[in-house]
Amino acid sequence: MSAAVPVAGSVALGSSASTASASADRVVPTSPDGRPGVRPPRLVAHRGAPRVRRENTLPAIAVAEALGAEVIEVDVRRTADGVAVLLHDETLGRMWGDARRVSDVAWCDVARLGNGLDRIPRLDGALERLDGCRSALLIDLTDAQDALVAARTVAGFTGSTAVAWCGAPVAMAAVRSVLPEADVWLAWESLDPPTARDLEALTPSTLNLDVAFLTPRTVEVAHALGLRVSVWTIDDAEPAIWAARLGVDSITTNDVGAVGAALSAAERDGWPERDREPTETEVASRAQALAHRIAHEVIAYTREHPVSEIRTKANPADLVTDVDRLVEQHVRSRVRMVFPTHGFTGEEYGEAPGDRHRWFLDPVDGTTNLANGVPWTSMSLCLTRGGRPLVGVVADPWRGEVLEARRGRGATLRDRQLRLDDVPRPLAGAVVGTELDGHRPWPGFGAFLDALADRSCTLRVQGSGTLTIAQVAAGRGIGGCVSAFNPVDHGAAVLLVHEAGGIVLAPSGPVEGFPPVGEPFLVAHPGAADELHAVWTAALAAG
Repeated sequence: MSAAVPVAGSVALGSSASTASASADRVVPTSPDGRPGVRPPRLVAHRGAPRVRRENTLPAIAVAEALGAEVIEVDVRRTADGVAVLLHDETLGRMWGDARRVSDVAWCDVARLGNGLDRIPRLDGALERLDGCRSALLIDLTDAQDALVAARTVAGFTGSTAVAWCGAPVAMAAVRSVLPEADVWLAWESLDPPTARDLEALTPSTLNLDVAFLTPRTVEVAHALGLRVSVWTIDDAEPAIWAARLGVDSITTNDVGAVGAALSAAERDGWPERDREPTETEVASRAQALAHRIAHEVIAYTREHPVSEIRTKANPADLVTDVDRLVEQHVRSRVRMVFPTHGFTGEEYGEAPGDRHRWFLDPVDGTTNLANGVPWTSMSLCLTRGGRPLVGVVADPWRGEVLEARRGRGATLRDRQLRLDDVPRPLAGAVVGTELDGHRPWPGFGAFLDALADRSCTLRVQGSGTLTIAQVAAGRGIGGCVSAFNPVDHGAAVLLVHEAGGIVLAPSGPVEGFPPVGEPFLVAHPGAADELHAVWTAALAAG
């Protein structure tokens, strides 16, 4: 890889000149008590100082610089007449109350929005504001045309402001077409570390990743490849210290003051190890509150975000959408902010290492329904401790419901305690839910359908295994079965059934905790469990 060389208006913030450069930067003396030292990461001010002044404005930049941010990240878009301005969104609505796309509005009209110093600045104004300051500028871009305008603006700047670039690969390629030696930070959205081949196109100085994708292995590999590692967006002390201990080189934050103070205190007092492992009750209480908030965030996002991209995975019927990936990334980030040491397994991005705690997430259970406009999907989020389910939530975006459970504390729906009685229930007139095995019937499906029909019981296939199981906990349907248990898809729902007083069964009989992974399982109302289990196991045998 070639070194990042300063060009007109652009001074490199990092170098990829040698394989050892980034890792060498992390070598620091041991502390007085003999423990390895940790070098505090640089702080990157996210959109300036948005908790103090309006994001991406000159006052926000000024505050971030005064707080000691070594790098100030800004977002850049172009106006209709080709002026590079500081703005994150495609439209002016969220920040400035104008629903138009900024690319459709001339600079003279954009400049009139806001009042006083709280206005949309030009990129060249931000460069001039930081000229002669110790803070560098990191320009974040998503669109290739915006990138061309921004790069030409920087190329024409004659001051000394240091500049680096981050964002979508197509935007970074556009920057390089104007500034061949620009300092580029590579966006990384994977739990797998980069390889040398991944770096060939852009020869970046820095790997730039959401905290959702931060792992010790990624930091180790990136440094071995000569890359610095920058992580975003961290606003609290615990995850900031955790990231510093992993060896990240910079942290992007909305709160430079608070994160900087936490890192300074850690450097002064010794980088803290956790004094004691929190109790199960402490973890469960915090986790339940977090999972509840996440569930409502996912409901809002899933309802409001239209599906714009559909891909296939294992076969043409196995779909994944941009909503699946965006929801999972959001949830991973939210969990990492509160529990940075926990492990995580998600449907779309796989496994991240951690301690004895592990979260399981299916961001959209029922993706085929979502992709086809059928409003019957859910999110499943479950925390385990030592392999035992501890907290689970199921979010139903289309009913606006959150079903939640905590081991030993029961299950609730909208503050209503869910409790299934043990009064005997006939199968006649009842509904049992099931799901296909992928897009095909599971072995014994036909026999199960016929046996239930003989008992005047109706079988339903709705398209979300999570909801098929969770609805039984809410008293909606007398039972449900799925062909193969997976904690990603079914962990939260199984905990809901247990805590609501329902019965969870494998073919051999009732189970506590999770059923065996990969094996069929059944959940049932207590008053119908024996009969339904007999019908189900007979069908499995026939299949």
